[in-house]
Amino acid sequence: MEQFTDDERVEDLKKWWKENGTSIIAGIALGVIAIFGWQYWGSYRNAQAEKASLAYDAFIVAVEQPDAAQARARGQALLADFPKSAYAALAALRLAKLEVDGGDAAEATQRLEWVIANAGLDEFKDIARLRLARVLLAAGQPAEAGKLIERVATASLTAEREELKGDLHLAGNDPAGARTAYTAALAAGGDNRLLRLKIDNLAAPTTDTVVAAPAAPAEPAKSAAAESTPAAVAPPAETAPTPVDPATPAAAPADRETAPAPTSSTPTSSGQ
Repeated sequence: MEQFTDDERVEDLKKWWKENGTSIIAGIALGVIAIFGWQYWGSYRNAQAEKASLAYDAFIVAVEQPDAAQARARGQALLADFPKSAYAALAALRLAKLEVDGGDAAEATQRLEWVIANAGLDEFKDIARLRLARVLLAAGQPAEAGKLIERVATASLTAEREELKGDLHLAGNDPAGARTAYTAALAAGGDNRLLRLKIDNLAAPTTDTVVAAPAAPAEPAKSAAAESTPAAVAPPAETAPTPVDPATPAAAPADRETAPAPTSSTPTSSGQ
């Protein structure tokens, strides 16, 4: 009876294996493939990251050289070969700075927009938004710049965002809003010399700090000191001596007493 039961168990096992063996083998094969595939993907990703890192290093070296065309070429190649890597976003940000320094605002705008659309990290996108807002503000587009600033949500960029808000308010002739934004930037840790200088320049004007520019007169105006001080008396000019006619007797000096004329006595003869 026990031998028969064991035979039944063997038959049941064979039957179960026949029904499920193929699925089990397929599952094991898929598991092995997945394990090896994941390992291969990890090694491939690491290799690509290493290649992107080397390409970025070569790009930075080219940026530091005077040949800007070579730097642009290396940066563009990095964007084409590794568009999803963090190095591509960093290269695009650096390329945008090159374009701004070169005075090409349109090309810089395209670079920054590429970062906003393709960067994998939100922090890179917010950095690009802030820089693009500066470009737009300099180009006279404050409304578009304000929209970009409002989309910046990275906590580490709060001070930079608020300072840029202050610049935007100041450009719109809103010193009160600029002061509020600058103060918020200072509270967020943006304690730098330029920010404090911006706040100091917003100080309320007083009679001691404001000097009215005098209107340009038709004739040079006399200073107050010149008006209150009497004019110095010029010494009399020396006059040339009057030529003396030899036939005319010279007059006696005024400060010398005139000696009396001597009395001439008529000599008398001894007989008189």
